[in-house]
Amino acid sequence: MKRRDFLKLAATTAAAGAAGCKSSDPIETKILEVSAIQAAKKRAGRSSVALIPCDSYDLDMVSILKDYAAKLKLPDVKGQRVVVKPNMVEFREDRPIHTNPRVLTWAIQLLKEMGAGEIVVAEGPGHMRDTEFLLESMGIGDVCQKENVRFVDLNLDDLVKVENKECFNGLKKMYLPKTIMDADCVISLPKLKMHHWVGVTCSMKNLFGCVPGRKYGWPKNLIHIKGIPATIIDLQHMIKPAFAIVDAVISMEGDGPINGTAIKTGFLAMSSDLTALDATCARITSMPVEELSYMILAGKTVGNIDPSMIDLIGGKIEDYKKPFKQPITFANKELLSRAGQEGS
Repeated sequence: MKRRDFLKLAATTAAAGAAGCKSSDPIETKILEVSAIQAAKKRAGRSSVALIPCDSYDLDMVSILKDYAAKLKLPDVKGQRVVVKPNMVEFREDRPIHTNPRVLTWAIQLLKEMGAGEIVVAEGPGHMRDTEFLLESMGIGDVCQKENVRFVDLNLDDLVKVENKECFNGLKKMYLPKTIMDADCVISLPKLKMHHWVGVTCSMKNLFGCVPGRKYGWPKNLIHIKGIPATIIDLQHMIKPAFAIVDAVISMEGDGPINGTAIKTGFLAMSSDLTALDATCARITSMPVEELSYMILAGKTVGNIDPSMIDLIGGKIEDYKKPFKQPITFANKELLSRAGQEGS
């Protein structure tokens, strides 16, 4: 069976099993309708986002992050089991694809300073299946060893059936890793990158690595077909991440999230409202937030994208804003449509 035929069959099977739930269009430009119940789940009140200057991975940022965490009034993690979810989608030595291991070190040491009871690093790489190779090549395995924390491969973890109450992607139930669902809190630790399907990938899209490859394939094909924007929002509500720290010391422009090129941005970003955080980072890349379908959906059902509702701590958007090269799919919508139809 050809790959395209297999993907169409998988999508049809999934749709049949999701009767009674509206499925999203695979083309990532469609804006989904939101019910009053779904809109009521949105975060109430204002949001705060910290933009923290950091022009090198050689710095020690732990005390600075701790100061900003206090200013942001981040959720209390004292005594809790915390799962840190970096981006390990793929490794290429000459491209800033993954979360830098220094940022992971800072995050782990910050959580220790905040009194976390147990810290676990966990990821389900979406492209390469050899997780041991990724851990060694990226230096993330060394960090886990030095900081004495466990690593869990979310692609192979035990699974838990979770009710998808918002059901934007048409799947009434999803199978998610037990490590994620048993955590007291989950911390997203993404790399800021352009993305050929959704424009910008940051802390919300990073949670795609929580979707187990053993159940949904590589690169999580079924979930891609059901709709990336829809699944991004569903994952926010099922996983409920506590906060995120964005690695934007060196970011990726152009044909991300794999084939783009490095662009120096020189900051870290942090917030407990991942929607506000991602909207702020997207504005720094000069992408039009109000035209990105998952940002629009997140702004209606998760958190704030309106800049008048976001208080910036530390730097300003203008301090870091650059015209990132956009993915080719945003200049050629035919390519975007074809990618959505083929699940590539």
